[in-house]
Amino acid sequence: MRTFIVCTILVFCCLAIGCGISGHYLQVTDSMMPSVGVGDHLVTFEIKSSKLNPIKRFDVVVYQGQPAKVKLSFDEKTTIFIHRVIGLPNEKIEIKKGKVFINDELLDETLQKIDGGADLPATIIPENEYFLLGDNRPNSLDSRYWQKPTIKREDIRGKVTTIIHKEDWDKGKRW
Repeated sequence: MRTFIVCTILVFCCLAIGCGISGHYLQVTDSMMPSVGVGDHLVTFEIKSSKLNPIKRFDVVVYQGQPAKVKLSFDEKTTIFIHRVIGLPNEKIEIKKGKVFINDELLDETLQKIDGGADLPATIIPENEYFLLGDNRPNSLDSRYWQKPTIKREDIRGKVTTIIHKEDWDKGKRW
């Protein structure tokens, strides 16, 4: 009985403060290579409270697709995407010759990535919005290719907490 009460209280607290597992996703493109490969499984943490679970630069997030500048062969509004947070609210972001500048300073990106893709003229990121890039820059439908190059916080479904690579998943590894 005591275990039941403790578990009930924990579940209620998680719901009350807006945290919890938000989902399990499967990566189907190479837009996040080499960090996340095709067939890798991702677990996300739901983002409800900016104080308890803030979005930070270099977080990998899962989000609802944004309208693209060009016509696509699929409906991006019903597609879930996975990309990395690069620009934060109220920052100026610019991409020149594949290099990312935040507030006119070169961003130190120590993560593994594949350089390339489109440049971006200087853009101010609005309050409560973010700028996202894939790690495979030449092959990623990210903020650079959207009608509006930022995403609202409420369109972000969750922050990736666990990546299980395809070969580990195939061997039976789970979270």
